[in-house]
Amino acid sequence: MKKIIFSFFVLALSCGVSYGQEEPAAVSEQLKCFGPFLGNWQYEGPLPEDIEGMAEEGTRLVIQTSLKRILNGSAVERNWMIKLEGGAEFMGKSLSGWDANEEKIVQGRMTSDGGIGLGSVTHDKAAKSLTISLKGVDGEGKETSSKVVMTKTGKDTYIWQALERNGGLAEGKSPPYEFKRVKRQAKKEGK
Repeated sequence: MKKIIFSFFVLALSCGVSYGQEEPAAVSEQLKCFGPFLGNWQYEGPLPEDIEGMAEEGTRLVIQTSLKRILNGSAVERNWMIKLEGGAEFMGKSLSGWDANEEKIVQGRMTSDGGIGLGSVTHDKAAKSLTISLKGVDGEGKETSSKVVMTKTGKDTYIWQALERNGGLAEGKSPPYEFKRVKRQAKKEGK
């Protein structure tokens, strides 16, 4: 009996070790469209529109965002932070992945002010763009929706523009915001 238990243990251990040595899954084919947008990005400059009750056009604004592949390439995580002169800050996170049943890219978003959104992402290869359509609620439960397009304009630049916004902090179409790639700082030795 001891030999059988020992043999089963060795078999289970060797299967676990060989499974752990398998190569990670390849990046999802359907999510490769995010490739040009991966990395760290920033918009810094004047707010090009009024945000009622928060800031007027021309207020200093910094938006930092990053996109990276996670879960062996089966999802894309986006984090962002918006800082307005005067102290207002907002943060958010979204995850995008492939819905094999519906055969589309889906996205979920949560924000620091309690907002949530669910929707989809459409890739236009010719226009080098991603269009994100979301519906959700703000932190008070009021319905929100948006349609945003991110268009790659150069190796280290892209334009973000809301085509539609309902509910939330701003309404309607936004002006374009040009984001520039932020180079990672080299790590110092010993850290």
